[in-house]
Amino acid sequence: MVGPAGRSRSEHTDAVQREEDVVHLSVIDGLPADHEGAVHVWRAANVARLRPPSAVRVARIWEKLADPSACLVIGRADCGGDVLAMALAQPGRAEDGEGAVIPGCGHVSMVFVHPDFWGQGVGGQLLQGLHERVLEMGWSRLTLWTRTSNVRARRLYEGQGYRTSGHEATLGDGDPILELERRTG
Repeated sequence: MVGPAGRSRSEHTDAVQREEDVVHLSVIDGLPADHEGAVHVWRAANVARLRPPSAVRVARIWEKLADPSACLVIGRADCGGDVLAMALAQPGRAEDGEGAVIPGCGHVSMVFVHPDFWGQGVGGQLLQGLHERVLEMGWSRLTLWTRTSNVRARRLYEGQGYRTSGHEATLGDGDPILELERRTG
């Protein structure tokens, strides 16, 4: 993939300002013009985790990004650079997401970092930006689900103050998931 100024992704990656292998990220509100970059990051992260998405799943992601009640943040290394990370929170709902909106509660449905930037502090910066935005929206509690086996994600979430809620479930493929929650502010 070619990035800004005609540089390849690897050249762009090398050009990103780093300090002790930490990428300094600008976390900004995602706009419709950022949706393609957000989907690219989501897809790349899933492929790297050996979970390539189906066409149905890709279509569902586009729907979530277009939801006007959602809070999308993206991370860039600089103002004009590629999207390196994305996170999306939606209003929290009762009945496992199928019921009425729960006032003051949000649900983090996506947190993805491009695999070229895994382990470089990007996810933590992204979540901090998301937490600031959802506080502005009046959401004082956030929930999310993650695969029990996803140690990297669990470490990220726990480092950002998320704790297990006690709710667990199993995905259709048999993989166990657990719900985490965090109080904001």
